Amino acid sequence: MNGRLDILALDERGRDWDVALAQLSPRQRDVFWLSSWLLLWQRRGEGRALGALYRDDQGAVLYPFLLRDLEQIPYLGTDFAGLYDVTTPPGFGGPLGPHGTSEETVADFRAAFERWCRERRVVSEFIRFHPLLETRLILQRHLEIEETGQIVWARLDQGGCRLIDTFSATARKNVRAARDAGLTCHVETSAAAYERVGDLYLDNATRRRALPGARYDAAHFLQAREMLGSHQALFGVRLGDELMAGALFLRSPDFIHLHLAAADRRHAHLRPMNLLLFEAMQWACGLGARALDLGGGYRGEDEWFRFKAGFSPLRAPRPVGRAVYLFEEYARAEERRLEQGEIIDCDYFPLYRSPLPEEGLLGGVADS
Repeated sequence: MNGRLDILALDERGRDWDVALAQLSPRQRDVFWLSSWLLLWQRRGEGRALGALYRDDQGAVLYPFLLRDLEQIPYLGTDFAGLYDVTTPPGFGGPLGPHGTSEETVADFRAAFERWCRERRVVSEFIRFHPLLETRLILQRHLEIEETGQIVWARLDQGGCRLIDTFSATARKNVRAARDAGLTCHVETSAAAYERVGDLYLDNATRRRALPGARYDAAHFLQAREMLGSHQALFGVRLGDELMAGALFLRSPDFIHLHLAAADRRHAHLRPMNLLLFEAMQWACGLGARALDLGGGYRGEDEWFRFKAGFSPLRAPRPVGRAVYLFEEYARAEERRLEQGEIIDCDYFPLYRSPLPEEGLLGGVADS
């Protein structure tokens, strides 16, 4: 087979990438593979948005990722100039191929991508696989994969009227209590609403000592609105004119994802987030989506995870993939990180990016 690997810079060739993505089944084309999703994180300074596109006469593979410069890590600096790592942006990812793509095509893609990584001086690679599309399956013979907890998700293809039957008794009671208190929930479209929810999120994240990279502010919410367009929606809960809680959802034909949620702690007793998730689930059903991904906890099966678990009994494992290409450079970077202080989470990958002791550990999957 005469296969070809192209690495596309999505800020220059995003249209070409999205055209290639459109060749996949609509059920595969989740928001996390769109060029606009990758470019959102490039704008935040998280890395260069790239897409690996491999084609041969038996199939194709598309794999979006961020390329990060190790020199930008303060304690590595110019000693690590010209070295990089690869990661999935927040959310999910991994390689996708049209149905029927051969195992030989996948193996050739992986061999070509690993060669590119070594030539490009990529030290390590981290992939957050999609739990519901099961993107790990395409690489399970080619990469170290392990589970790092689980997500809560809900089926939406059985009718919205049946969803509340899957809620816990506490969740159902709190939805009724929020309604009885006069709270209302709707899709919000104004810039002011995005700014307000962004401010609430930053306040919530600061109070729980989230990692600096997970302290999203109003600018992030507004950028998501601008760059994702119809692939996102903001739900807000109001008491009268006051917006007291909100959540940003990501949209694709088959999947709805809860991206970020926040509430004004002064009104927590009114249970606004219970009403928000209920109304968002009804909305998602109306769109014809098959599943709603509520995500996991901030740190394992914590209070936030248990809250989500009240809205569905369904769980899915959250697998990740890890690879090291330049072992000496990895060890050197790890040693430099150890000089900065204790590594609290020894399972973090890559270890040289593990949070410093004063940064805490909260903020999502404890890797990359």
